[in-house]
Order: sequence, then structure tokens, then C-alpha cells
Amino acid sequence: MKGQHLRGRTVAAAAATLLGLSAAAGCASASSSPGSTDAADSSCPSPGVTSKTIKLGLIYPDTGGVVSAAFHSARSAIEARVDLQNAKGGVHGRQVVLEWRDDESTPEAFSRAAHDLLDNEHVFGLIAQSIVIGPSAEWMDKAGVPVVGVAADKSWTEGHDNMFNFGSLFNEGKPVSTFGEYVKKQGGTKAYLVVDQSSPASHSLAVQFAPSLTSQGVSVVGTSDYSESVSSPAKVVDGLRRTGADALIGTMQPEPYIDILAAAKAAGIRLKVALVSAGYGTQLLSTRGRDMAGMSVITGYQSFQQNSPTMRAYHDAMAAYAPELPDPDEEVALASYVTADEMLLGLDRAGQCPTREAFIQNLRQVHDYSAGGLIAPVDLNEPEAPAKCFNFLRVNAAGDAFEVAPGGNGPAGFWCGTALGSGGARK
Repeated sequence: MKGQHLRGRTVAAAAATLLGLSAAAGCASASSSPGSTDAADSSCPSPGVTSKTIKLGLIYPDTGGVVSAAFHSARSAIEARVDLQNAKGGVHGRQVVLEWRDDESTPEAFSRAAHDLLDNEHVFGLIAQSIVIGPSAEWMDKAGVPVVGVAADKSWTEGHDNMFNFGSLFNEGKPVSTFGEYVKKQGGTKAYLVVDQSSPASHSLAVQFAPSLTSQGVSVVGTSDYSESVSSPAKVVDGLRRTGADALIGTMQPEPYIDILAAAKAAGIRLKVALVSAGYGTQLLSTRGRDMAGMSVITGYQSFQQNSPTMRAYHDAMAAYAPELPDPDEEVALASYVTADEMLLGLDRAGQCPTREAFIQNLRQVHDYSAGGLIAPVDLNEPEAPAKCFNFLRVNAAGDAFEVAPGGNGPAGFWCGTALGSGGARK
């Protein structure tokens, strides 16, 4: 089976924070063994379910300018995860079938696509890799439709029991200690924050960073608003020099942050920590590696270069089932793969005769979803709680490779802090 600029920045930031799979089972969290031995119940009355198949809907921006470009790998990665599951016998003996629609990067087109898939195609649930789901969230909740996707707006954390993600940037006022712990351990004592106020994701992260830093005794000595093509790196360099900051923290896109970091180095500013919220990728490293030397990037998943069984299984699956992708080592591809995995886990937990209600109730009982270690563990019963575990990847001195920063105290080497605000568990 095979405003745009602002929204593009939101997509990239949402994908970066973020996205289980059993490494021994070759990257499959949904059970394939029942499918090998148990006959499916042909009388199961749920939408999209027959004796041999279960039909799911996929909505993503196949068109829509910069947003579409950001999601270019989503469909291939989702189909790869589904194809892998089908090759192992499907879910409880049923092959999983995908019907996809284009949301055209608009809320209106998303709503039309969702209604078409639910009313005409009668799909069981939806995989929604979309940033325009918001206006449709309420009616899909009332309909009890399981929806799994990347949390790219606040609708994912507004109490919709049917909507599942694996980490959100949109939990303002609920900071965690993790970022401050990392900066402190690298020797940072005085932090200077650079924020792109035109980006909701950047602003949301900045709200979380300041209390995280101060919770660990790291002072926030200055803040600069920065908009690419409008602001000057020299302004930030002046702020660094004036405040004596030894940690440069950016909640922004990587290219302008790298410009600032390069200018600071050229001006003789000595930094102990250079930390940015996005920027992990081999393409960026190949073009800006020298300027990136010493820079740390935050991710919510394993490094693509980590030679772990789980990452090898991901690469094997993408090579086998998504050969059209020239490079599976990108954030949206991994996030989409994990989204499909989460949907398959929900189907497995829903049982031999899956119902939408059982899917929602049982998937909420997963308290340590990690896609087998691909992502930091997430409690699916607390979608409004902040993510506490992250990976920190540091560019080496030569500027030609990312290295995993040692010192993580959590599973698979992730850095796991504590919540500084109240969470949001489901009752």
C-alpha cells in the first residue's frame, strides 16, 4: 500500500520534541502471535472490522505548501509500520488496511476527510498526522472515534479521551526539571534564553525552560526575542557579553540559532552550554557542522546513530517497507512510525473483537509506552502531563557527528527529571 511559514515552524518543533515496539519481536508492539492461531470473529459488529481485515483512516497534508513538505515522509513511515505488522500476521488474525485522505493543510479539508473516512469508508479509527485537527476534535470525541497522532496543537491536551499522542509541547505552566538538570551538569550557571515569539511552540517551550533552569540553581540572566530575517545575531551576542551568561538556550528553529552561536564564537564568547530545542539531522550537520560544534539538541527519542536493537529494527523495517524514502533518519518519519505503532498497540489491547470503547479504555492503561525504547517512556493515561524524559545529543568538536550526552538516569539512557507542576491523569 502504498500564515504557512509559521505553521511549518510549529510542525518542526512539534516533531522534534518529541513520537511498545518489542525489539525481540522485530519492532512490533501489537501482538502478532494471537493472529497466527486465533480465528477472527466474523460477527464482530465494530466499524471497519471484518473477519479478515480492520480498516483504519489516515489523514495527513499531502498538499499544502511548507506544511506538506514537512510531512513528506509521514505516509511512507506509517505504511511501513502497518506492513511490518501485517507480515507478522496482523492484529488478532486481521490484516490492517489503510485508507488515506489529504487534509490540504486546512481545518475545513481535514473535517471533510474525516467525515468521508468515518461516514463512507466506515473506518475503525484515525491516524491523524495533522496540524489542523483542532476544530474537528470536539465532534470526533463525541462520536467516540479513536484518534492517534502527533500533538501539534492544544486540542490534544484539552481532555479528549479519544485522542492519543506520545508527548506534547502544548502543556504550558507544567515545566519539568530535566532541562535544568542537563544545563547544570554541563557546568552552566547563568542562562540566556532566545525565543521566537512568532512561533507558539517556541513560546510554549520558553515558558517551561525558565522554571526548569531556576529549579536547578541556574539563573536566567537575559532573554531575547528573535525572528529569522528580522533580528540580528549581534543583538544576542551583546546580551551574552553584558550579562556574563555561560549558557545559550534557544527555543527556536536551528538555522537562526546556529547563526547566533557562530557569531558568539567569533566574538570570543566562552559558553559552557549551547542548547537548542531542534536541529538534529545529518543534512544540517553536513552544511553547518563547524558552526554547530559543541551544540546540544533536545530529542524525545533515541539517536538514529545508536546501534541499539530497537533502532536497528526501525531501520530494517523502513528499508524493507519504505524503500522510496531516501533517508528514514528524520524526525517526522520516526514520529509517524511510532504513531502507527501506538495505533496498532491500541488495536491489540482492544481484544479479539475490538470496539472503539475498548480501544480507548485499554490504551489509557498503558503507563510506560516507549515503542520498545525508540522514544522516552510516556504514560498514556496522563496526556496533559509534561514529558519528563529526553535525550540530549551533542555535536562533537570536529563538527561532523552527533554524540549522545552521557549521564541519563532513565530507561535506554534518557534523561528523566521530575514534574514541577501538576499533571493531568485520566480518571
